[in-house]
Amino acid sequence: MKEESIEHKIFKASLLFCMVMLAYAMGYRAYIHEYQMVMVYAVFFVFTFFIWKKGKQEPTLGKVVIPWSIFIFLLAIFLWFKTGGLNGSGIVFFSVTLILVIIADKKWRIRLAVVFFVIQLVLVLADAHFKHLPIWGFNDKPHIDFILLTSILLSLMVTLKNSYDDKELKIEQFHQSLRELHRLNLRHDSNLDEVLSDYLNSGSQLLGMHIGIIAEVVRGEPMIKNYNETLDYRQSLKEMLALHKSVIMEVDLEKRTLFSAGSNSNLNLDTPSGHVPKYFIASPVMVNNSMYGVLLFSADNANRSQFEEYDIEIVELMAINISHLIQLKLWKKNQAEADKALSLSEKRFKSIYDYASVGICVCDMEGTIVMANRAVEKIYGYKEHEIVNTKFFFFSHAEELDVDMKEDIDLFQKTISGEIDHYVIEKRIQAKDGRIIYIRKTVTAVIDEKDKTQFVIVLNDDITERIANDEKIGKLNKELGVQVEKLEEANKELESFSYSVSHDLRAPLRAIDGFSKIILEDNEDEFSDESKRLLNVIIKNSRKMATLIDDLLEFSRITRRIVEFKPINFDEIVNGIIEEQALDHSIFTIETLPSVKGEPTLMKQVFSNLIGNAVKFSSNKEKPRIEIGVSEKSEFYEFFVKDNGVGFDMAYYDKVFGVFQRLHTDEEFKGTGVGLAIVLKVVMRHQGKVWAESEVGVGTTFYFTLPK
Repeated sequence: MKEESIEHKIFKASLLFCMVMLAYAMGYRAYIHEYQMVMVYAVFFVFTFFIWKKGKQEPTLGKVVIPWSIFIFLLAIFLWFKTGGLNGSGIVFFSVTLILVIIADKKWRIRLAVVFFVIQLVLVLADAHFKHLPIWGFNDKPHIDFILLTSILLSLMVTLKNSYDDKELKIEQFHQSLRELHRLNLRHDSNLDEVLSDYLNSGSQLLGMHIGIIAEVVRGEPMIKNYNETLDYRQSLKEMLALHKSVIMEVDLEKRTLFSAGSNSNLNLDTPSGHVPKYFIASPVMVNNSMYGVLLFSADNANRSQFEEYDIEIVELMAINISHLIQLKLWKKNQAEADKALSLSEKRFKSIYDYASVGICVCDMEGTIVMANRAVEKIYGYKEHEIVNTKFFFFSHAEELDVDMKEDIDLFQKTISGEIDHYVIEKRIQAKDGRIIYIRKTVTAVIDEKDKTQFVIVLNDDITERIANDEKIGKLNKELGVQVEKLEEANKELESFSYSVSHDLRAPLRAIDGFSKIILEDNEDEFSDESKRLLNVIIKNSRKMATLIDDLLEFSRITRRIVEFKPINFDEIVNGIIEEQALDHSIFTIETLPSVKGEPTLMKQVFSNLIGNAVKFSSNKEKPRIEIGVSEKSEFYEFFVKDNGVGFDMAYYDKVFGVFQRLHTDEEFKGTGVGLAIVLKVVMRHQGKVWAESEVGVGTTFYFTLPK
């Protein structure tokens, strides 16, 4: 007997009933002082309890059924002769009823109790009014009474057992059908939709339902994925979905099996509104522990008033098998995608490997070359079959073979042992055609998930051209060093020349200026007006030449000055220049200027020259205006100084930043033509640019940039 089978339940209930009745009998016999009978009943009770304990240890009950059957037969004979059939027949009927109540479903227990009470009442009344009928123990024919009730017992037991066997047979047959469908699917790799259709066809026939579907809920909306085709119905998928939508959504929400057969249903009272089929069973289909869809069987009409437990078991079993099939399909799909991705990855690697510009060798743990790509063939001049099965560190120049090999082998051993993850070495090698080439090798080990080295990758980069370029660069650097020395010597000569200009030229100019003043002062009354004018011209030009010499020396010093960059506060510089030159603040419009790295003294010179020019060339205006501002670009700041002065003709733009180049006469505006040249030189030393935009009579704007 199987665990929890109908036989098992009847057997345990009978044991329990016998122990209760024997305990009652012992108590009653002790009460009336029949102690010998108490001992007999006690032996029967101990044996029954032994069978009870043994039955718990033996789920199949094969070893205890026969001895207990013999015992209960002897007990029945004993009670028959002891009581004359009266109590014996009562025990038979009561035990049958109790057993049926215990093993029945909850919904049948009350009904069976009512039936038992009604039969008992009928028998008592019949026995009281019809003494001649062989119905109960009060009449004179107890053996007929015993036979009658025993026949009722046997008929009920046979009916119950046959019903249970029919259910077991149906479930077993369905199990076999499911296993066969599953086996065929796995063996022949059948189309999943066809297999699921077979499942639905089998389930519909077994349950007597017209419609069998598998629905999936996607983003809150159901959709039919599969449906049966064995029965002839004309509903479209859209109509079927409308008919079963509320049921599908309810199962998806509650994630349990729901059923309805007329008035018999396990639906909640607050079931979502909508049409619900009169007969249906629906069970959730779980894939990978998450809700995939709903398996549902339904019919508008069916020859049943309820679903049996095995009906629900069949549907739930089908849902489990369907979930396995869907999971298998998803696994196959993922496996196919993984295989496709792996194949694509292999092709991609093969393409990269074959056409890489760097030579790639795959070596084993001994350093033996297993594979070599086309770039290796091109670098060394050997074909792959000539390189394979040779040690990769054998490729060295004959003069350096011993030293190179020892270093290469030592580093290789450290790499495969995990002491280092890779190493780089440069070697001089003789190619197959005799060419001397230089190779930069990068050697790295490829390890698995267990940190065990599987093989070694050697990257070969031809650096022959780089070595040749390095030699050229070295030669050029030497030549450049010579030129730098010459330039330094020239700078020293320029400094000497500047010193001569500063001292040797200044003395004659001072003499010309001084003597001219003396002559003019001592002989002012004797000279004519023309002579006085000429002497004043000499004095003026000597002073101008001195100014030109000072500006030239300043320009020369800027080109030789060592620049030290640091953050500059341009707001302080601009305001300081206005204060130092005692300029009118009211003519200036100044934006907030950023702090930028530069040489403070030189940048002050830039703003001083630009502001001075703006003031000078707008001095003739009735309302001069000077704007100083900046605009931020992605990589630099763009400063500007704008005036509304006389401006200049852009046709002469190429003279604006030239040394001693002027667009206005001294009579119009004084100057030497060096200020803007200094601005250009300083900004260029700061890696910036300078330019100007102007219109005659409108004004001029000077721009310069500084990196951020």
